[in-house]
Amino acid sequence: MQFFQNLSIQSRLLLLVIGPVFALSCIFLLFDFKEQLQHEEEKLSQHALTTAKFLSAVIHNQDQLHGKPYIDRLLKASQLNREPYLSLIIADANKQPIANVGAVFTMQDGLLQQDTMVMQQATHDITMVKVFSTTPAHQLLGYVFVSVDKAALIEDHRQAFIKNVGYITLTLILCSILVSWVSRSISQPIRDMTAALKRFVIGSQQVSQVKNTLPEIKSLQSTINQISREMQHVEADMRHRIQDAQAQLRYQARHDALTGLVNRQELERRLQQALQDVKQHRANHVFCYMDLDQFRVINDTCGHLAGDEMLRQISMILSQRIRAEDTFARLGGDEFGLLLSYCQVEKAIEIAAQLRQMVEAFRFMHEGRLFQTGISIGIVEITADLKDVGQITRHADAACYVAKDNGRNQIHLFHNEDDVMLKRHAEMEWVLRINEAIEHNEFVLYCQGIFPLQQKELPPFYEILIRKRDENGGIIPPAEFLPSAERYNLMTKIDRWVIQHAFMALQPLFKLQSSIKPFIVSINLSGMSLGDPQLLPYIKNCFETYEISPGHVCFEITETSAIINIDNTIKLIKELQKMGTRFMLDDFGSGMSSFSYLKHLPVNFLKMDGAYVKDITSNKVDLAMAKAIQSVAQSMEIKTIAEYVEDQATLDCLKEMGVAYAQGFYLNRPMPLNEALARHIGTISQQLQVPVTITPDLAV
Repeated sequence: MQFFQNLSIQSRLLLLVIGPVFALSCIFLLFDFKEQLQHEEEKLSQHALTTAKFLSAVIHNQDQLHGKPYIDRLLKASQLNREPYLSLIIADANKQPIANVGAVFTMQDGLLQQDTMVMQQATHDITMVKVFSTTPAHQLLGYVFVSVDKAALIEDHRQAFIKNVGYITLTLILCSILVSWVSRSISQPIRDMTAALKRFVIGSQQVSQVKNTLPEIKSLQSTINQISREMQHVEADMRHRIQDAQAQLRYQARHDALTGLVNRQELERRLQQALQDVKQHRANHVFCYMDLDQFRVINDTCGHLAGDEMLRQISMILSQRIRAEDTFARLGGDEFGLLLSYCQVEKAIEIAAQLRQMVEAFRFMHEGRLFQTGISIGIVEITADLKDVGQITRHADAACYVAKDNGRNQIHLFHNEDDVMLKRHAEMEWVLRINEAIEHNEFVLYCQGIFPLQQKELPPFYEILIRKRDENGGIIPPAEFLPSAERYNLMTKIDRWVIQHAFMALQPLFKLQSSIKPFIVSINLSGMSLGDPQLLPYIKNCFETYEISPGHVCFEITETSAIINIDNTIKLIKELQKMGTRFMLDDFGSGMSSFSYLKHLPVNFLKMDGAYVKDITSNKVDLAMAKAIQSVAQSMEIKTIAEYVEDQATLDCLKEMGVAYAQGFYLNRPMPLNEALARHIGTISQQLQVPVTITPDLAV
């Protein structure tokens, strides 16, 4: 079937028409040959029998025929040699020849066929007739043999058969030529149209111009031509659309969708070109990093749509001052970048001052309200000693932050010796390192115990602390990276990382809940996290995922962060307290409004600011402040915790005051959380005589 499907129209016609006709013709000739040959053989045999019967009369009358010579003459005169006989023999009863014409052969007995006068037998090409007398009855008188030349007859018919086969073959050849011509008249136009369509596909505008008289082919050709012409129109239209789409994509890939300005990627590409130009041709290029002041106030007050409209208007205003050879880009949010090409630093500062004045004079009107903003600009000269584009943008970003720290709406030129700049650089470097640490789990969880002083049966606390590994495996304290995290809004990520990994580390311990002593884990929350509306569902999901009992968890918040987000903080505290979670107010006493806010915050524990605790044995003012805090907390039925306990005297003083818990290096130092849990679980395992394991990496 696969072979037939691969054949062309011409081959199929030849195979389906000529092949069967030739085979049937040969079969018909073969049957006809056999039938005619059989008929001729029967006719010849009948003629031989008739001849033999006729000559049998010679035997009956051989006495009247005057002997053998006369009979020989009779056989020769009978003109029987015109028939296809090999020989005619007349023999006596002993099978002795009396007379013969043709070849003499050996007599053989065969099957007898009885007759009243004659018995006959035919063997191959020999017909034998026995002659009997009538009186006396059935006396054998002799034999008559007639030998027929059947080979000549067969040869004649074979020659005729071959001749007929030749005629049929010639006829079929002529038919094949006719079929081939007809098939070509069908297939050739199709091949021509196929070739024309292929040319059209690869771009040729010529379609099919095949001439053919067959109406079906003409109809097919007309249809294909019409389709091809329509395809040409569609292709042309599609080509234009693709070109437009490609141009649009190229534009979108290089421009900001909101303002239409060049985007960050395109600006960085042009900065790279500028840096190469500086290194190769010593050209002068300057980059300005600009950040709108107090834009978040407008965005939060009026909504994002108003903020977007303000950004569009400001970008349009600033674009009027940008030179044609410069690149003005939006970097994201309310941040803009300006590449001043072939420009001296002095001229760049002048242009930046003009841009600052234009923004300062701009007034944004929204729903009858008038808003004014400013812009802080950091300037960096692109020099040959700069390594890459990243260093250019980091210097400009740092200069912009210095401008903000100098009072906002200022311009600051980057200098390598600027101490503030170096600090900003270090902080910005930490942004990258913090993100990498979160992504690759390079933070480490530690814990420090908080122990009861008055009632030993109270559950102890374990405050969760965070550290970071350095490149050599050392431990970096939080004071190195948390300020950068707070400045660059990364505290929410860190808090979530701590919650998740603390719960992961505690999970094996809570599987032995019926066998462990009560304890409370204290986890710090930053002010940024307290303002995050997604923090509450995140904490609830962690409780459910890691099967941690909320009653064993206490969240620790600072007084300053709680005051900034007072409404969100109160809502978060009440929702989690319904589940059994407890809250601790940390560093109490460091703020100016501590006592006034304390009555609004439904916390369970209050941790005194360590500044009052560490010197209570030598400083009467600190002691008085600590006693005041303890007195207020006791009246509100809030248990107190004292930190920075570094000696026995301080511990005794706190016990005498009635402080509930104490924390400090005198009691224990921070240790890795996985190590502390391994010790705790090891004790439980010995008590239960059951092997219990913890995976250290879960706490990392």
